[in-house]
Amino acid sequence: MPLTKSFKILMLPKKPLHNDKASLRLAAKAILENLLKSGELEKRKEIAINKIINADFFKTTKRILFYKALKDEIDLNALTELFPDKNFLIPEVTGNNPPEDFIKECEDLELIIVPGLSFDKRGYRLGRGGGYYDKLLYRISCQARLEEKTELILGIIPKELHLENLPNDPHDMKVDLVLAI
Repeated sequence: MPLTKSFKILMLPKKPLHNDKASLRLAAKAILENLLKSGELEKRKEIAINKIINADFFKTTKRILFYKALKDEIDLNALTELFPDKNFLIPEVTGNNPPEDFIKECEDLELIIVPGLSFDKRGYRLGRGGGYYDKLLYRISCQARLEEKTELILGIIPKELHLENLPNDPHDMKVDLVLAI
């Protein structure tokens, strides 16, 4: 079956009708699995890296936090090799809480790139359910506000998973910009 036909079956609704994050996660994972199997996720990695490299905000950035990609996420690891002069921080996600020593390392960040299963047009993300990135972003953002510094928070996602509206809770942290590839 052609890839486009299988996407029609698995497409997430543009406006979820309910607040069922678990169902949305299952649907998003199915779409990501399709992208992975078809090789499309690998193609989009190159596009994402090129878009980030050519963005004005990246050119001047020195301290960047981003993620260690899971097999069904857009992998940005090549950035560390292409730009050895930049300081990249990559959390080891073990459990649901970012360690205190890692939070302390996150001072003076200029760019934060986070993954998600889905993002909406308002900047809310649907994660994998543990709350790790929401807690990390909250702690980093609180510190940056206290020091009157700001960082850009960028979400990255395949375009099929960029929705109009996602259900969100009070503890959910928004990103400033979504790169939908």
